[in-house]
This record gives sequence, C-alpha cells and structure tokens, in this order.
Amino acid sequence: MRTDIQKLLAVSFLALTAGTYAASAQEACSTYRIKRGDTLTNIAVRAYGTSNFSRIFQANRELIGGNPNLIEVGQKIEIPCLETAAAPVEVPVVEEAKEEPAVAAEAVVEPLAQIAFVTGNDYPPFAGEELPEGGIFTQLVRTAMLRGDKQQKYSIDFVNDWSAHLDSLLPRNAFDATFPWSRPDCENLKALSSTDAYRCTDFDFSESFYEIVDGFFAIKGSGLEKAQTYDEYLGKRICRPESYSLSGMTAVGLVEPKITLVRPSSVAECFEGLATGTVDIVHLDLQVASDALADLGLKNDIVEDPHLAQVKTLRVVVHKSNPHSADILAVINRGLTEMRESGEWFDIVSAGLMAQTEEELKKN
Repeated sequence: MRTDIQKLLAVSFLALTAGTYAASAQEACSTYRIKRGDTLTNIAVRAYGTSNFSRIFQANRELIGGNPNLIEVGQKIEIPCLETAAAPVEVPVVEEAKEEPAVAAEAVVEPLAQIAFVTGNDYPPFAGEELPEGGIFTQLVRTAMLRGDKQQKYSIDFVNDWSAHLDSLLPRNAFDATFPWSRPDCENLKALSSTDAYRCTDFDFSESFYEIVDGFFAIKGSGLEKAQTYDEYLGKRICRPESYSLSGMTAVGLVEPKITLVRPSSVAECFEGLATGTVDIVHLDLQVASDALADLGLKNDIVEDPHLAQVKTLRVVVHKSNPHSADILAVINRGLTEMRESGEWFDIVSAGLMAQTEEELKKN
C-alpha cells in the first residue's frame, strides 16, 4: 500500500466524492479521463461487461499507485485491449419456474426483525474490535444499513475464527451475513479450488464495497521480490492465512504440488515465517500487510514484488439458504449506492486510511 501522506492528503481530488456514477459508455483500447463517481469496477463494467478491473489496474499501476480506490478526478488512464471484450458480455438471465399464486403466497417469509452480522479481528484497516469504529469496512456496513433502511435493526459481532463464518455460522443461521470477503471468479467455477467453489455455489454477495490489491512479499535481496512471472514461485513455500481465498493463486497455477502452501491462523505468523526462513513468499492484501509489517518492525526487511500484484473486491456475504438473503443484500446495496453518490463512502474510507497512515508513522 502506498503510505505517502501527501497521497492521502489529496482526498479532495479523488474520484469517489459526491456525485453519481459516470454513465458514459467506455471502450477498450482507449484512453479515459476519470470523472467524479468513477471506480475501476464500474469503468471495467462499461468497457468489458465485467467487474474484473485487474487488466485496467495493472496497466495504470504506476499512475494509480497501490490502492485502486484512490483514483483521482482528471487522471488519464489507459483501457487496454481485450480479445474477448469486443462487445460487453451479456449475462444470461435464467427465469425461475413460475408458481401458481396460491403456492407463491404460502412461500412468503415474515420480515426479519434484526439482521445479525459477523466479522472478525486481525484484519486492519478493515475489521477489528481494536480499530476506530471497528475498522473501515465495519463503518461502511453500519452506514450502508442506515442509508439503506434506517428502520431496520441490526447487530455486528466479532468472532475471531474466520473460517467458521462460512463453514458453520451462516449455514446454521447463527448469523445472517458476514464481511469482508472477496468474491472468487465464480464465472470460471471449474478452475476454482473446492473452498472457493463453495463460496460461489453456497453464498450470495453484495456489490463491491472496496477494491484491494493482493501482493506477493519476499525478503529483500532474496531475488524473489523481483520475480517477473509466477513460474519463478514454483517449488516455493507460499504462506497465505487460513480462510483467505486461494482463487488468485489457483488462477495463475500456484497450487500444490507445484508449490508448498502454508496456512497459519494469523497474518503475523506468515511474516514471522518469512523472517525466519520457514516460508519463501507471503501472499496478502497490501494494506493488511503494511499494518502487520509495521507492527512486527519488518518493513525494511520484507518488500512486495511490484510486478505480480492481483486485484480483488471485498463484499458482504449471505448464505443462499437464508430466506432473507435477497432482502438483506437489497438493503446493503441500496445503502452503498447512496453512500457513493453522496460522497459519504469516500469520507469514511479516506478518514480510515489517513488514520492508518498516521498510526504507521508513529510506529516507524
């Protein structure tokens, strides 16, 4: 993550200020000037018909920096060519079987009295009881609920066993929704690991709340921090905390037995393993990594490989068996849209990133 304080102080010029989403059509193989309300996600949708903005981010990373959320109004970015993007992708709509009116009436579900959210700790700056307002993502969810339906009651609890959120708590209806989770490439289900495929088949996702960059970290001077291709990681020991999606690694062939996968329970354990030589690479979100390295005093010893970063989106997740799934996501998405259009989303994110930067400066 870029922690340059001047970058964050330029918040008044960022694209995600008050204003509606830019609605003009975009084309691949062109140059585009950022307008108010733009995100890389909605630019990618207009250009390619998909929310996957990885190609755009990678083509413009030198200009944008390490955080894809911090694009600035007036910046000119390149929208790369994409062989399959000659026309927007049409997502087929599968019509549900029509039911007789009497059957539909019997299927009506009573309104949900309270939406129970669950998140966890050790995920700065997004979620953690020790973070201001519970973290950036926690504050975004609270505000989205208020804007989406101020009459809807809700609760947010912290359960540190992240794996349990998807494995048991939501499937057993102990909670209704969890955050923040990345959405795998569900359009390529066969290419996913069983864990990531499970996310796609058993859960529904909100709209994207936040774009993150997953980087590969190595010891400075090891040579691995300068790798140009993923093949240079083959045969290496790669650490990624348990419950973190493996879809990015799977997509580029970094799977066992081609690599040795290490899955500890915490971020700190990954970096401690890298420092002591028990792992060769750590694969982690840049912002989470920056905070952890500052805490461990390893920012001068461990660095990100700038050539092989991946981009993902963070969302709210509900289990498909939850009878209120559609209603919960409707409230969340409605609130998120209002926050983006009013600039409130930007205010929360910029304040959270500023607080994180100031905290890191204190530690250095």
